[in-house]
Amino acid sequence: MNIDYAIIEAAFDGKAWAYAEQLDSVKIGKWDGKGFIFHKPLDEQLLIELRVFDKDRELKFTKDKKHRDTASYDSSAFVSKLADAKYVMYGENAEVDDGGNFTKLWEERGGILYFPAALDFPSKTNIELKLGIRNFVRYNKVPVLRKGDMKYDSGISMSGAGALEVVDYAYTGFYYSDNKAVEL
Repeated sequence: MNIDYAIIEAAFDGKAWAYAEQLDSVKIGKWDGKGFIFHKPLDEQLLIELRVFDKDRELKFTKDKKHRDTASYDSSAFVSKLADAKYVMYGENAEVDDGGNFTKLWEERGGILYFPAALDFPSKTNIELKLGIRNFVRYNKVPVLRKGDMKYDSGISMSGAGALEVVDYAYTGFYYSDNKAVEL
């Protein structure tokens, strides 16, 4: 995959998170305004998807598309604030590693993830790293069911009305178990 660094520099003049899916691993890193910082360097030959993001914007690069920029979703047509969520991503054990530049997270069932910061969990017994996700949702006026089509709607009073639809999603940041944002 070819990463267009000029697009990333133009979108994020400062720091941003980076989430890379490679054929052999998943990596979390940072964009420092000039390049990426990962525990082990990216191998662009193995890269499947790369997301570069902050709380407001995400660039997504994949093999089959040049890139997608959520700045194009900046419109009143989307109800994005109603659709932000935080999902537990990883964590049972954690220790600061590599001179304080990374935190090694692992679980008893297996797997190790290196996070590009010295994480300070609010509770040493509740080590959870959460990933923020913004669902881009909009109202589609096209009726979901034809009004009065009883074989499908079984008397639902909203038949003939439109519906909310998820158009896309983007990552927004990382959070501790108490929902406090991990600082870039």
